[in-house]
Amino acid sequence: MKSYRQLRGYNRVMRRLAFLIGALLVVPAGFACDFQYDRASVPTYYRNQGWSLPGVTDFSPKAPPPKLTQIPGAVVQLLPHSEDPYIITFPAQQFVLNGQPQKMRSLQAEAVIVRWIVDGHIIAYSYRLTPVTAHRVFGRWIVESELMCMFTATFIDDKGDGIFRALVPRAFTNDLVPRWSKPPHS
Repeated sequence: MKSYRQLRGYNRVMRRLAFLIGALLVVPAGFACDFQYDRASVPTYYRNQGWSLPGVTDFSPKAPPPKLTQIPGAVVQLLPHSEDPYIITFPAQQFVLNGQPQKMRSLQAEAVIVRWIVDGHIIAYSYRLTPVTAHRVFGRWIVESELMCMFTATFIDDKGDGIFRALVPRAFTNDLVPRWSKPPHS
């Protein structure tokens, strides 16, 4: 005969297993491994007033630089956060894609954030994102489900005024460096 404590532990394991199986069946239908938007498919997102960039001000500045593809003249800074996992939420935001207004859906994700600097000016932020559903308990994130994929999104200051209007759904590369930050050719 099993003790009350053993039965309680068994019931807890069975509930977690049932939740996991249910999440595996439901999560793929509710998530996609990318930013989701309506009525368009070309990946050039633009927002005149700039994108909301969670996580770029609340980081711990003591971290070694990441090993990334080098871009000539660019300094790369990893923005480490004290929370593990570091969960952010991008709010739903309106933007323009191919001249047509669109609305980006809200996205909650585990994030790693990198800042790109050229000549002392922040030109872009890149996010490596893993979509999740999570909530806080006693100040700590509890991840309920996680999509088994990651994607990268890069927000670019296209005019040099500190507003990150352009969103490119990929890693930052040399061809994405804004013209205003490149030295003039002599």
